[in-house]
Amino acid sequence: MKESETAPACGTQPPATALRSLDELPGPRGLPVLGNALDLKPRSLHRLLAGWAEQFGPLFVFRVATTRILTVADADTIQQLLRDRPDHFRRWRKIEDIATDIGADGLFTAEGEKWRRQRKFVMHALNAGHVREFIPRFEEVAGRLRRRWWRAALSGTPFDALADLMRLTVDVTSGLAFGRDINTLEEKKDPIQIHLDKMFPAIARRQTALFPYWRYIQFAEDREVATAVKEVAKFIDRLITETRARLAENPELRDHPRNLLEALLAAQEKEDEGPSDREISANVMTMLLAGEDTTANTLAYMIHFMMEFPHVQSAVQEEVDTVFGMVEQPWQDPATADRLRYIEAFANEAMRCKPVGGHLFLEPNEDVQIRDVFVPAGTPILVLNGYVGTQEANFAQANEFRPERWLRAATDSAGAHNTKAFMPFGAGPRFCPGSKLAMLQIKMVTAMLCRDFEVVRPKDAQPLEDIYNFTVGPTSVYATLRPRRQIRGGIDIELRDGNRRTFTIPIVFPDRRVADRRKQSAASLN
Repeated sequence: MKESETAPACGTQPPATALRSLDELPGPRGLPVLGNALDLKPRSLHRLLAGWAEQFGPLFVFRVATTRILTVADADTIQQLLRDRPDHFRRWRKIEDIATDIGADGLFTAEGEKWRRQRKFVMHALNAGHVREFIPRFEEVAGRLRRRWWRAALSGTPFDALADLMRLTVDVTSGLAFGRDINTLEEKKDPIQIHLDKMFPAIARRQTALFPYWRYIQFAEDREVATAVKEVAKFIDRLITETRARLAENPELRDHPRNLLEALLAAQEKEDEGPSDREISANVMTMLLAGEDTTANTLAYMIHFMMEFPHVQSAVQEEVDTVFGMVEQPWQDPATADRLRYIEAFANEAMRCKPVGGHLFLEPNEDVQIRDVFVPAGTPILVLNGYVGTQEANFAQANEFRPERWLRAATDSAGAHNTKAFMPFGAGPRFCPGSKLAMLQIKMVTAMLCRDFEVVRPKDAQPLEDIYNFTVGPTSVYATLRPRRQIRGGIDIELRDGNRRTFTIPIVFPDRRVADRRKQSAASLN
């Protein structure tokens, strides 16, 4: 098809009789042969793209060698592109190839009928009913985090909240994905988590590489990734073998699977077009990767914002105190999460201001028209779905952190509030299937934290630094905790003395503020 002809139209503009070509779009000047390849520093890619969007507008092009990449920074156009998946657009093939190299080519990179078939199985494991059934398990894991944070509170020692939250999400995800209690919160860091930690940085580096050099020449970091991929694959293979044996011993699990792996294996046995062993392994790997960084990073940003804006923290504490009262096990009521409206608004605002999954790579399956631009089939398209949520055109006082905007949006006519520009879980048919689980984790952890503690920034804390590792997140978020609430019963705190001996101290709380019961002698043992 010639560029002057009319291609299938996408975006918000009416069809044009004469379409612009990609060469006519603005964009950063590059070098001969290399294009903008040297500008693409993986750890700061999100800042570079936002800067280019500010400079060049809603549609611009940059080059990596001879490859032109169309970048879209307009909310309505992005919504249209995401709605047109998987029929007219698919994920960029380079991302699929990179995911295949690390064994994560599951639902995230599947396309067409393969995607439709796999999504049915994965959605069954992540539907609202199964997520609710998982609440007792999550309460158990969150209780470990609570004990860990009480130790930090009683000692007065600053701690890296991000590191603890990464452990939490690994423990939660491993339970939901394959029913295994890794327990990184109370044990040493699991070797599997160490291997997984190498995956996202590798994807971030490789997506901006000029060619797949790691298939021909491997540097030290590439050899580490190759080892990690092999070890995780062995781990998943063992899980599949164990789970098959468990299904054979308990046939009722085929009809009532308790985790993603059981659901996938049951579907494989019962359906003619069930998932293959390769697809099962890839989806477990995808679940492990997708469930760790994204939720942990968002929670870490929320802790940062609570320290930055004490009035937000106070509002969360007030809501939790009102909703929970003196009930020690509030999550036994399925409606509890729905009543935490301010925490949901707080989470939305954090995801708007600090989008963890801030962009997506696509490509058209055929020649298409995007706004007034002719885009040939196979052209890489980078959509800045996180950037558009930070723009004044879409949200009034966009540079201000205001959770209240999400509570007043229905009645407040003062200023823009374009919810189509808020896409933390994507949009369209490929909306993130784990969104309900992520929001439940966010609400439960935030409520637990603000019910028990006041969060304070340590005096010597470093400024927040964001890095891009396929997802965007802080390098660390250090905090100090101060006990704040009345509590019934008590909690066992494990501490160690100078000789590394472990002491378990039962702290009993009558109906007084916990802060009045702090034991200096217990704190000195750390």
